[in-house]
Amino acid sequence: MRVGLQPSTEELYWNSSADLLFVARPSFCGHFVYESINPAFESRLGVSSRDVLDMDVSDCLSADDARSVCEALRASLAEKAEIRIRQRLAFGGSSRTRETTVTPILDPATRGVVRLIGCHREARDVRFEDPTTWGNGLDVEAGLLSLQESIQQRIASDLHDSTCQHLIAASLGLMRIRGQLDGTQAAERICDEIDASIDEALRELRAFAYLLHPRDLTGDGLKATIEGYAEGFAARTSLHVRVNIVPEVDGLPYEAQRSLLRVVQEALTNVFRHAKATEVAIVIDVVDSRFQLMISDNGRGLPHPGRPGAGTLSSGVGIPAMRARLHGIGGTLAIQSSGMAPHSGTVLSAVFPHVLAVNRRNRRRTTTNTRADTGTQSAKEH
Repeated sequence: MRVGLQPSTEELYWNSSADLLFVARPSFCGHFVYESINPAFESRLGVSSRDVLDMDVSDCLSADDARSVCEALRASLAEKAEIRIRQRLAFGGSSRTRETTVTPILDPATRGVVRLIGCHREARDVRFEDPTTWGNGLDVEAGLLSLQESIQQRIASDLHDSTCQHLIAASLGLMRIRGQLDGTQAAERICDEIDASIDEALRELRAFAYLLHPRDLTGDGLKATIEGYAEGFAARTSLHVRVNIVPEVDGLPYEAQRSLLRVVQEALTNVFRHAKATEVAIVIDVVDSRFQLMISDNGRGLPHPGRPGAGTLSSGVGIPAMRARLHGIGGTLAIQSSGMAPHSGTVLSAVFPHVLAVNRRNRRRTTTNTRADTGTQSAKEH
């Protein structure tokens, strides 16, 4: 099972990575079963991905390894957030220190964890490591986010193509039931309530499917893509969305643009799911030679620290994923919200280097100048 991946960079990462990658899902009584492991993990365990499909993790690993791996899985499941931990793991060989990373995939409607994608990689000894290589660890983070993105795309398609159609069929069935009723006010009121619930469920599912589905940047660039995405979001959620983006963002490298688009998607999903807002503003500007992304709403804000639910909300609504994406492009994330007064709202602020775009333009200019110089030199020689 390849968790619905299409032939792409994500599948190339899955198939060629030397890291031990896996997909698991919660089972019962705190157990977990494997859905898939990548070729490197297959080679390490001496079994195929098909062999471990639907098998309990404890049946595939030694007792010590299974205990450690399940601890990491339970932590990610409980927090509904990415976790990273160093463990002593053998996997059939000598015990070594490995870094285990687990990222949860959440059901868009219930926000429950449906899958866990993870990675075991050789841990580096930072005491003797060249500091210039520290950033290489982001490869795993980026790869896991790509896998997460692929699974989210499949969930979005399933919501749109299957679940929504079932609800539409239920609504049509309710219409037929109305025709068989005796017309009493009580019966009509019950039908109206059921119809309203179906309509609300359809609205939420369509909004989630739209929010989850990755957008293609290759045609229009980041500015136009976010503007179009915000327009579609507003149409599906009845929220008023204002967008103000400087055109310079289209000069960023493609991977940086994609990371920023995913941050916007995740932030809007949080607003729709949790904020109870009526207005959202998306702004990308240049401040002190750096790009600044701000997404603000007029909703209820995050719970105040110390109030019930504060910790659960902050760790379970995609904030770790947004931090990871921004970290990958040299950016930082800050979230401000009092949560003490109605409509106090939340402001998500991200800052990332403008030099990414500048360097790209400089490289293009250098290439152009080099070509021009080469042409001039050739003319002189002739």
